Amino acid sequence: MNEARRVQGMLGVLFVAIAALAIAVGVWLRLTPAPPPPPPAPPREARIYIPKVDAQGELTYESKPVAIQNPNAAYTEVFETLIRESGVFPKGARLLGATVRDGTLQLNFSPELTQNFEGGSDDEAALVNAITSTAGSFPNIERVQILVDGKPIESLGGHIDLSHALPVSR
Repeated sequence: MNEARRVQGMLGVLFVAIAALAIAVGVWLRLTPAPPPPPPAPPREARIYIPKVDAQGELTYESKPVAIQNPNAAYTEVFETLIRESGVFPKGARLLGATVRDGTLQLNFSPELTQNFEGGSDDEAALVNAITSTAGSFPNIERVQILVDGKPIESLGGHIDLSHALPVSR
């Protein structure tokens, strides 16, 4: 009988040790944050929105597909195409970089964006709407922030407040 009690005691200790280990693993798993999901891959194609004045003098936007050649530079490719093809960006304005943080696309332009802007409120609205609509063609983008030399700007021509991120247009 002594032997049976000794085996029962060892089994009891083993059971308690396994239970304690299971509790410790459970606590560790609950306290360890799950890794963030990988960012979604950019689409293979995006759309740029080019401002046009129709026959009645109304401002409309022509939607044009743009094939993305390099997924790692998708935002840069698309917005450089918008600059080239839209005709609403000031002379010499260039995109210096594009980054995404928490659903906000930050577009960093050269100083010519504000220095060479000569349009009125309609021209400023057309340019900003072209940017926000084009940004809206990326499903993971919720807002767009326009920067010049890496800094927020108040406005392009004094008509639209650009000091904060703008919601994209879809």
